Amino acid sequence: MPELPASSNPILIIGAGIGGLSAAMRLARLGYPVRLLEAREQGGGLASGFTLEGFSFDSGPYILLDQPGLAWAFEQLQISAETLPLRPIESVYHVLQEDGSTTAFDRSLATTAARFEAQQAGSGPRYEAFVARTFKIHQVMKPLTFTNHPTPLAVLRAGGWRYVPFLLSSLGSVLERARLPLAVRKGISIWTHIAGQPVEQAPSPMAFVPGLFHHVGSFYPVGGMRAIPELLEKTARAAGVNISYGTKIARICTSAGAVTGVETTAGEFIPAQAIISNAAGIGTYTELTQDIAPKEKQKLEALPLQSPGVCVYLAVRGLNPPYYIRFKLRGTGCTAFVQPGLMAPELAREGWYPARLIAPLDHATAAALGPAGQRELMDELLADPWWQDNIQEYRVLHRRTTFEWGREFNLYHDSMNPVMTAKFMRQGRIAHRSLLVRGLYLTGSATHPGQWVSFCAISGVLAANCLAEDFPRHA
Repeated sequence: MPELPASSNPILIIGAGIGGLSAAMRLARLGYPVRLLEAREQGGGLASGFTLEGFSFDSGPYILLDQPGLAWAFEQLQISAETLPLRPIESVYHVLQEDGSTTAFDRSLATTAARFEAQQAGSGPRYEAFVARTFKIHQVMKPLTFTNHPTPLAVLRAGGWRYVPFLLSSLGSVLERARLPLAVRKGISIWTHIAGQPVEQAPSPMAFVPGLFHHVGSFYPVGGMRAIPELLEKTARAAGVNISYGTKIARICTSAGAVTGVETTAGEFIPAQAIISNAAGIGTYTELTQDIAPKEKQKLEALPLQSPGVCVYLAVRGLNPPYYIRFKLRGTGCTAFVQPGLMAPELAREGWYPARLIAPLDHATAAALGPAGQRELMDELLADPWWQDNIQEYRVLHRRTTFEWGREFNLYHDSMNPVMTAKFMRQGRIAHRSLLVRGLYLTGSATHPGQWVSFCAISGVLAANCLAEDFPRHA
C-alpha cells in the first residue's frame, strides 16, 4: 500500500458539485493537500443557484428528503448541522391526475391517509400499512447507505435477508402488491417520471419516499438548496482546499494503468498522486480517461441516461398554496410547478415571487425533440392553465433546454446521470474506487448510493475514505 508523503503532489478533485466539495472537505480534514478544479465559475453543479432580475432561483426542483443522510455527511465533514437552518415542508406535493382528480401528500400521515380514505374506502389503512412496512425496511437498510459498496452478504448481515424479495422487485410490483388505488400508486411513483423511466423498471427503494417525508420530514434549506454547496465551499476553503474555478479538464493522464495528473483545456498539466472525479461517471471513463478498454467503454455507454428536462424560470404575482410542488401527469410524463415563495416569503419583490415550470423528459425524447421542439414544448407548458390557479400574472425570465443544461453545466451527453433502474441499483451503480485505473475515484450522482443531494454528499465522503485507505498519510 503506497504512502502519501507530505511533499507529494496534491490530491486533485475534478468538479465542485456536492460530491466533489464533500470529498475535498473530507480529505482536507484528514490532512491531505487538496486542489479542486471546476470548469464553471461557481460550485454546486445542478444544486447551485443563480439570480435573475433580482429573483433568487435554485437550478433544479430539489427538496431535502433525506435530512439524516445529509446530517451524517456533515458529521463526517465536521460541519455543525445548525449552520444549515431548515424549514419543514408540511404540504409536500400535489398531483393532478389525467382524469382531473387530485392526489396530495402532506407531512402528516394521518391527514394524507384520511384524504385517501375519503376518496376510496379502505385505501387509508392500506396506505398507512404500506408506509409502515417500507419505512421499517428503510431503517434496516439505512446503515448500508453509509458504506462504500454493499455486497449481498452485507445486506444479509444487516438483517435484510427477510427483505430480499422486496429488494429484487421493481417499484411497480411493490405498489401493486400493496393494493393501493391507481391514483395513489401514480402519486407515489411521480418521481420515476422525473427520472424518465417506467415504474416497472424503477428500483423498489423508491417506495421509501413516503415513509421519509411522513416520518422524518422533507425540508427546504433557508436560502434554498444552493445554501448547501455554498456552505460546503465556505468550509472547504477554511479547511485549506485550494479551489480553481474556470479550469476545465481535457483528460485524465495515466501511465502503466495509474493516474499521473490531468491536462486542462488550456494545455496545462497538473500532476496528482490520486484523483477523485465529480464529473459524469460515464464521461470520466469514456471521455476523460484515454486508455480504458473499448469493451468497458461500451458497457458504460449502454447505460440509459437521465435527462434534466426543460425548465422555465418565472416571476409570478401571487401563489397557489399550500403545496411546494404541484405535478400534472401527462401520459408517461409529468409537469412540475415549483413555488419556493411558499417556503421563503422573503423571496418576494413587490408582490412577485420566483417560480419554476419543469417538464422532465426521457433522454431519447429530449434528443428527438431537438432545441426547436423543446422550445415549442415550453410554450405549450406556459399556455396550459392548470398551473395558473391563483396566479394573477407571470413573466418569463429564462428558459433552459436540455442542450442548454448540457452546455452550461458540462453534462455528459446532456444528461444528469445514468437512470437508476432496478437492474442498475442491484449492480451497485458506478463504484467509488475505480477497478480500471489505479488512483482514480469517483463521486456524485452516478455512484453508490444514489442521486439525491444528501446522497451526493455521502458519496463524496465515501470516495474520500476509499482514497485515504489506499493512500494513507505519511506519519
